[in-house]
Amino acid sequence: MRFLSLLAGVLLATLAGAAFEARAAAPDFVADAAVQKAAEASAADAVAMAKRQFNIVLNGSDNSIDDVERALAAVHSAYAVASPKPSDDELLPMAKAFGAYVGEVYRKNHGATWGIVSMNGQDYPGFRTTSGVNVWPVGRVMNRLTDGPENDVSIFYRKLVDGPPKD
Repeated sequence: MRFLSLLAGVLLATLAGAAFEARAAAPDFVADAAVQKAAEASAADAVAMAKRQFNIVLNGSDNSIDDVERALAAVHSAYAVASPKPSDDELLPMAKAFGAYVGEVYRKNHGATWGIVSMNGQDYPGFRTTSGVNVWPVGRVMNRLTDGPENDVSIFYRKLVDGPPKD
């Protein structure tokens, strides 16, 4: 009996310690109104950039993400043959603008909150969907620009809208 009491005490102490560790862990998302404000401004930059550089009108619809993908595909095609390649710093303004646009379209049409997303020990401006999925759209767009069609933004967006597979 004494052994069972000791075992129960150790088990409770272990569970309490695990619960404390879970509470003490840094959150993987923190809402931030300043990030939303910056995203709104960057999304407006994307609308202007799309019109000026690609003659594309972005209207905030889910279908406009296909137009974003076409613009990013054109940039990647030029990037793929460029020598020397543009640096990440040179591509970042476009990635920020179009990433913010993708995020703003999702937020307005499907609901999300902008903030700081923690992924792999790093913090990034991103958003959390109402279903709890953390998204770093600038990273996705940067990958599309540099790595190519395996990072298709339209496919990514549709999967995000559709959510996880239903049983």
